[in-house]
Amino acid sequence: MHRGLLVAIAVSGLVLVVTPIAYALLSQQGVKTSRRYEVLPAAATDGADQYFTWSQNSKAHPKHFDAFFARTGDARVKLNPTGQGFSGGIDPPTVVYQQVSNGQSNLRLYDADTQVRSSPPAGVNTKRWEWSPTLSGDWLLFGRINASTGVDSVVLHSMSSSTQFLLDQGAASRAPGQVNGDFAVWSRCDGPCDVIRHQISTSTDTTLPKPLANTYQYAPAVTATGIVFVARSGKSCGSNVRIVRFFGASDPPGGTVVAALGSGRDTFQLFARENADGSVDVFYDRLSCSNSNVADIYRVQDPHPGP
Repeated sequence: MHRGLLVAIAVSGLVLVVTPIAYALLSQQGVKTSRRYEVLPAAATDGADQYFTWSQNSKAHPKHFDAFFARTGDARVKLNPTGQGFSGGIDPPTVVYQQVSNGQSNLRLYDADTQVRSSPPAGVNTKRWEWSPTLSGDWLLFGRINASTGVDSVVLHSMSSSTQFLLDQGAASRAPGQVNGDFAVWSRCDGPCDVIRHQISTSTDTTLPKPLANTYQYAPAVTATGIVFVARSGKSCGSNVRIVRFFGASDPPGGTVVAALGSGRDTFQLFARENADGSVDVFYDRLSCSNSNVADIYRVQDPHPGP
C-alpha cells in the first residue's frame, strides 16, 4: 500500500514477536515546509559543503514534479531540463535522479562541480521503467519495473564495470531504499511489507524482524556501517507510523522506535546522512493521509546510533 503511493507519483501464518525497547523519541525538524508538495529527500556532506536534493510540484502545475538540488553557497538547480523529475541519491559531487519524458523513465547523473548532466553506465537504462536511484562509491541502487509482465526488480550496478546484481524480483512490489558503503536496503511487499538489508561484500541478505506478521515495514535507509532506519505501521495510511532503528549499538533484534510521525501521517522515503560527530540525520517526507495536497520534508537527528 505504502509503496503503491510512491509509484503512483513516480509513474503519473507464523507470528514472530519482538519487542522494541523504550527510547526518548527524537524531535522532528522541518526542512522543506512550503505550500508545495515536497517529497523524496536525500542529503550528503563532503565535510565542507552540504548537499540536498528533493522533488516538488508547483502551484501552477500541481500534478507535475521536478527534481531540485542545492549545495552550500550555490543557487538551486532544477535537475530535469525536460519532462518530470524525481530526486535520487547523492555521492558528492554526483547526484543521481529519475527523469520521465514521453512515457519513458530513465536515470541521469548531475555533477555539481562541472554542472554537466550525463547518463549512467550501459546496462542501467533500458526500455523498462528505471526509478528511485541512490549512489554510493562504485554502486548504484535502483528499481526497474516491467509494465508488460508486472515484475518489479531491485538492481545493484557497478559504476566502473558491467557488474550488475539482481537483488530481488517479483510480481509484487519491490522498492529500492538506499545504498551506502557496503550495504543496500529495499522493501518487499508480498503481503505486508518487509525490509531487507544486503551486505555487498558477503552477498548476505537479512530480513528485518517485525512485532507481528501483519506489520508493515518500508521506506528503508541505511548508514555505511549498516544501521538501518525504517518506517513501521499498520496497513492503512497513517496507521501509527514510527521510525525504527536496527543494528545500532543498543538496539534489540526488534529495533528501537526513535520517532513517531503522528496520527494520519505517513512517509514515502527515508534517507540517512552520517555526520562528522557520529550522529545520523534521517530525512523523510511527511504526508497527510487526509489531504493529498500536503507533503513536507522533515528530519530527526539520532545523536549516538552506534558503530
